[in-house]
Amino acid sequence: MKRSLLITVAAIALLGIGCESQVIPTPNAPVASPTASNAPKNQAIAKVSLIEDKPVFVTPYQSPKSKEIDAQVGMDLYVADTVRTEANGKTQVEFNNGIGFRIGGNAVLQIQPQNRLHLKSGRMITWVKPGLNVPTEIYTNYATASIRGTTAFVEIPKDINQGIRFFSWEGTVVVKLPNQPKEIVLLTGEEIILKPNSSTPPVVRRMDLNEWKEISKTSQLLRSFSSPLPTQKIIDNLVPGQASLDQAPPAIQPNVRDSQENQDNLDRPKDEDDADSDDDDDE
Repeated sequence: MKRSLLITVAAIALLGIGCESQVIPTPNAPVASPTASNAPKNQAIAKVSLIEDKPVFVTPYQSPKSKEIDAQVGMDLYVADTVRTEANGKTQVEFNNGIGFRIGGNAVLQIQPQNRLHLKSGRMITWVKPGLNVPTEIYTNYATASIRGTTAFVEIPKDINQGIRFFSWEGTVVVKLPNQPKEIVLLTGEEIILKPNSSTPPVVRRMDLNEWKEISKTSQLLRSFSSPLPTQKIIDNLVPGQASLDQAPPAIQPNVRDSQENQDNLDRPKDEDDADSDDDDDE
């Protein structure tokens, strides 16, 4: 009897040990979303490197009241901070990983995680330092432009019916439209004008060589800063349709198609808020 009781107790004890040592499966770790950030939220990822003209403002996301303040050269920027220019204001921001952007023309831009820049209005030029391959997205409410070691220009006018402009200053820029599986690829000197209410997709237009040279000399965001763009030398040695310096330029530079429509885009009236600005509607 005692032996039977001891065997029963031992069996129960072994069963208990087995239950305690059983590994309970843990839920799968959440998959990082496109807006997830690997960097701590309190870690600065960029700086205001130039303020060419004022006013320029920053709204620090980490501030308790998120109050807009005047931007200062050398100011640290964090994920979710917003940078805004007004009237003639123009500024340049450089990231620790080699991404940079300039904005102007009543622009509003928010820094998002994982190299995503949300342009809400105004004009911007974005680049990645030569030699680096940092995937970067310029997000708008109408389309998203992806760059890798290239230089892109995006403009959102006050009247969006004028069209949102995507332009490649250098290299390949991929534009993705909402609910459209097909991507639009822009090479150096090519652009699209995206009209949100249009029933037809935008058509890629390539500048001719004369137009390219002229716009390269007069672009405010490209030329009006005290320091040249890090990709300036590359831009100066490319021609429309040439993806990189390693690629031979097109044998024949095509004439401008729809030149009158393009001239209308280049010379279109300034936004009412830009009336006092000397920053023309260019790249």
